[in-house]
Amino acid sequence: MTLQQCTEIKQVFNTLVKLEQNLTVTDSIKKSPLIVTQGSKVDVIKQIIRVIEFFLEVTGKELEGYQIQILAGDLYEKFKTDSLDDLVLMFKMARQGEFGKVYKFDTFSIMEWADKYLDYKSATREKLITQRRKVKKPETTNGKYFHELPQELQEKFNAIGKSAFVPRKARELLSTEKMHRDLQKEIDKKEKKKKK
Repeated sequence: MTLQQCTEIKQVFNTLVKLEQNLTVTDSIKKSPLIVTQGSKVDVIKQIIRVIEFFLEVTGKELEGYQIQILAGDLYEKFKTDSLDDLVLMFKMARQGEFGKVYKFDTFSIMEWADKYLDYKSATREKLITQRRKVKKPETTNGKYFHELPQELQEKFNAIGKSAFVPRKARELLSTEKMHRDLQKEIDKKEKKKKK
């Protein structure tokens, strides 16, 4: 969102009205650039001031000019890792009563709204992540036949079987095991002969 191109206040307000109608928290998460990437702090704060002025105009609330500037700076700090669209959405939700009735309009109230909005956005982000994990979750099978494996894996398994290298320790254990089996067979044969 760029409000800098708008020179007249009515153009800004018209732009905000159109923007508000199509914005969702999900779109803000997926598509909107972060405030810190929008340009210099002064330019972004000017845009935040326009958003605050729009809210004041629509709701009939009032703040002094210096209060608006301080509030814009505070909101910049609060939302710098979020987007300007998030600010617009926060004010829209506040205006619609999502954070309770708007009895007073001061910096403290707005910062409470910001906290509530960011909590709501965080919950929405978690839902999106959960949905993405469900979609990407591979199917689990309890087993596959060798010919059902990807060709790359079949080749790796075949290469393992053809490997002539057997570690020394493994050779010793195999030799010892074979010797024990051979001895056990001999003992079993002798015991069978004695029983007969």
